[in-house]
This record gives sequence, C-alpha cells and structure tokens, in this order.
Amino acid sequence: MPEWKGKTGGGDKNQGLLITILKRVNIRVIYCLLPFVVCYYLIFAPRRAYSIYSYLRRRQGFSFFRAAIGTYRNHILFGKFLLDRFYIFAGHRERYKISNMEKELVEKYFSTPKPLVMVSAHVGNFEISSYLCGKLSKKLNVLAFAGETEQMQKFRTMAMEENNIEIIGVSETMEHIFKINDAFANSEALTLTGDRVFTGRRNQKFNFLGKEAIFPTAIYNMAERYDADLIAMFVLWAGKNFTYKIVVEPITIDSSIKGRDARAQAYGQAYVSILEKVVKEYPLQWFNFYNFWRTTGSTDYEKN
Repeated sequence: MPEWKGKTGGGDKNQGLLITILKRVNIRVIYCLLPFVVCYYLIFAPRRAYSIYSYLRRRQGFSFFRAAIGTYRNHILFGKFLLDRFYIFAGHRERYKISNMEKELVEKYFSTPKPLVMVSAHVGNFEISSYLCGKLSKKLNVLAFAGETEQMQKFRTMAMEENNIEIIGVSETMEHIFKINDAFANSEALTLTGDRVFTGRRNQKFNFLGKEAIFPTAIYNMAERYDADLIAMFVLWAGKNFTYKIVVEPITIDSSIKGRDARAQAYGQAYVSILEKVVKEYPLQWFNFYNFWRTTGSTDYEKN
C-alpha cells in the first residue's frame, strides 16, 4: 500500500464540529483559513507535498517555480473540495451547480438495461456528483475505502441514499466482491476510482504521463464477464465557487481483441489514455499524495 492512505483527517469529533460550524457560517469564511492550514501541511507533511511537486515537475514538465506554486495551489484546491463536501453535509446542497445538460448526459448512461461501470480517479471532486445529480434511475453502488471514520461514513450514506446510491466498502475480508457480483447480476451501476492499487489485486503497468505506473485491471475482467457498459467520468472544478463540470467518455476498445485478459488490459489502456488527457488539461486537480509512479518496493522519488 502507498504512503497516503486516503482517509479523511480530523477524526469523528472534529468532523462533527466542522459540520456544526458550516451550518452557521458561510463557507467563504472558512475558505479564508485554507492558506494557513495548507502552510502547516507543506511544512509538516513534506513527503505528501513533494509527491505533488514531483508530479508537476517531472510528469507535467513545469518549471521549478511553477511546480512549487502549483503544489501550494493543489493543496488549496484539495482543501476546498473537501470543505465543499462538508458544506453539503451541513445542508447547503442547493448552493452547488452542475448543469442540467451534464446531468442528462449521465442519466443517459444509466437508462440502459445493461450493467454500468463508471471509472473515475483521484482527480477533481468526483464524490460531489453523488450529491448533486439527483435521484438516479438505476441504483449506483460506490466502491469506496472502508477505513473511513464512522462520522464520514455516516455523512456520506445520508447524503447519497436519497439519490439511489449505496456505498460498498472495500476491506481486506473481500466481502465487497460478493456485493459487486450482486450489483452486476442485478444490472445495477458501479463506480470506483481506477487509479488506486491495492496489494493482492490484479494490476498492470501502463505508460502514464511519460512513465510506467501501476493501475488496477480486475474491474475490467468483471465488466467483460457481465457485458457491462464502461465509461470514464470525472467531476472537475469549473473555476468559480460552487460550480463543477462533468466530463464523461465511453471506454471502448477494438472489437478484434480477443480473450478476457487481453480485452481487460486494452480497457485499462483506454482508461489511462482518457485519464492522461484530463490530467493534462487540469494538472492541479490531481490528488494522489504519494509516489504514484513507484513500480517496485522502493519509496524513492524520481531523481531527474
């Protein structure tokens, strides 16, 4: 497992306190505090900060100065996106906007009789779409990290369930595999992040931003088995407060490719190509706070 565990910080008590504050205080006031919080993390969590700096410098080709400023802005955006989720938990869902056209595009993919796999990434603020797109015509199962705080899981469940969305927690017991199979068998939808690798799962190396990185491919095997539709979906900040945009693109491969494993690898490559295009357009909205391009047991970062 990478150094960054993906667990929301603060603990149950502080997260509950934040909700209480956001029920009474305009979020713009809390935004003003983000620079101080970010400076703390830049000083006391240097490996996390350097992972973003290295990504911007080595993989995006930023200059030293631009990568340093970009690292700071990336952390500001991450804090902002997290606060936006808590602001919704505090009852301010109506403040946020995703266009009706984008909602209709998502609903189009949910209206087919086949199972649907929606692959996202730790890019932008994908989770916020679960709260803003309205009630879906097909049940959506969200494959998510099961080690979150009890308070965070409670907030997520309450915000999602009215939109016909259920969380499937990923755990070492592998119980989630049975729930995934049930979802496919019932022609439901499943969403997950396609850029986070867990030890022991089926993974492959793909060229991503000029260097090999490891991506999971097991979900593509399952999608093939159940003849599910595959799409890539990302929810990105549109540049002004309370406004997000949805990017959706089908994940397709050449029909001449035969064999489940070969087709799964081809789907993985197609997804990586889409992700690369999105990350190049929105470089500061990438939030994998560890050495993503590590393909061995070493934790070292690139030296050139």
